[in-house]
Amino acid sequence: MRGIFLHNNVKIIQSDKTSGVSNGKYESLNLGLHVEDNPSHVNKNREIFASFFGVNTSELCFMEQTHSNNAVLIKTNDTPAADALITQEKNLVLCIMIADCVPVILFDIKNSAIAAIHAGRKGTFSDIITNTINAMAYNFKTKTENIKAFIGASIKSCCYEVKNEVAKEAKEKFAFALEKRNERYFLNLQDIIKSQLSKNGVNDILQDDTCTCCDKRYFSYRRDGICGRFAVGVKLNC
Repeated sequence: MRGIFLHNNVKIIQSDKTSGVSNGKYESLNLGLHVEDNPSHVNKNREIFASFFGVNTSELCFMEQTHSNNAVLIKTNDTPAADALITQEKNLVLCIMIADCVPVILFDIKNSAIAAIHAGRKGTFSDIITNTINAMAYNFKTKTENIKAFIGASIKSCCYEVKNEVAKEAKEKFAFALEKRNERYFLNLQDIIKSQLSKNGVNDILQDDTCTCCDKRYFSYRRDGICGRFAVGVKLNC
């Protein structure tokens, strides 16, 4: 479990595989109820995760992540079908479940608003970053010069090989993030996300350079297939 310092008024926790109660392929701090882990183990793991924020599990807000570019305003604990949550509520922890996709946190330092984004390849290609920033602007009058961003641990271009049809689309839209090695294509989602943030005027970006596929402290779907999920959570402090 790792605390991420982005600003005094926001708390970010990035979990890993340790300190939980799950067994086997889900060992040990699996936070995903949608995998075939024992639900009682997952619920206990969520209690452990919540304790690092000083809250109950009823204040953890997860998503039914669908690899979309859908950003949803949330005011009470709910589990919407979405890939980004935004709020100004101080009693909620917005959570992203990860096993290689890119977790992104946004914090509006002026209007005390937060966003938690699950940026998989499909969501990134369809610009979930811009959709989320636009949702914050609409709901909270957020200005991009007031946004701080965190990009969490995720699969990197060293391991993220993509098929030819994905590589073709990336060549057309994001050639700067595509690498060709030994006739195989590898994609850097983090570079695309940083570019999208920058194009929207967000340049205060903190990044965790850990590759989840390389680093066995984290769950990785690309590496293991059947696996649990770690999480990045964010909560307003005041």
